[in-house]
Amino acid sequence: MSTFGGRGLHGQVVNELGARIMRGELPPGSTLDPELVAREFEVSRTVVREAIKVLAAKGLVGARPRLGTYVTERAHWQLLDADVMAWRATDEPDPRLVIELDEVRLIIEPSAARMAAERRSDEQLERIRAACDLLDRSYASEEPDRPDHTAADLEFHRAVLAATGNELLEHFEVVLAPALQARDRLAHRHLTTLDFLDGHRSVLDAIAAADPDLAHDRMRALMELSATDSAEALGLRVRRK
Repeated sequence: MSTFGGRGLHGQVVNELGARIMRGELPPGSTLDPELVAREFEVSRTVVREAIKVLAAKGLVGARPRLGTYVTERAHWQLLDADVMAWRATDEPDPRLVIELDEVRLIIEPSAARMAAERRSDEQLERIRAACDLLDRSYASEEPDRPDHTAADLEFHRAVLAATGNELLEHFEVVLAPALQARDRLAHRHLTTLDFLDGHRSVLDAIAAADPDLAHDRMRALMELSATDSAEALGLRVRRK
């Protein structure tokens, strides 16, 4: 997952303006004066124009006669765009992003686990197993070089999605990667580590056993645990059926 950050002056302007919009520092309806932007970032007007074109393509800004360039209403934003997702996940996590991620994951990932149990190859199973082992190691030690738990968690879910054999599901990581990072920053302190690790291992075992129904149910339980952790981190009441 990459954003425009680090892609020269043009990228820096895009990245900073996009992040400001996501943080609400530039709310819908506010105007962007290209001259002021150029002065602030010490770039040419050409660089600013190109940056505004990128933001417009993502639905974040528009232009009107006499009004000039302005931030559009949220309904126009391309919320599944990789850069927009990353901007929402930077700094203080967006609570709405975390909650909606949990809802989407609860719909998609149990079914993906079912498909993985039906379709996975031996190589794909080994990738899931390796990710699960990596996740275990990320919690087993306080050594500074231990695996990063968020990266390990993301790799596990990527591996399950890849094992479905469905290219569209595999690209769900466009949503999953930045949003999972935001969720883990927000909710990690609320995790019950043993339940968290056991939940992942139980999904692996069901996929290894080629049991679609069990894989579905165990992934659903893991997603419900994730939603509970997020709700507790946000101080919300968890409603379970």
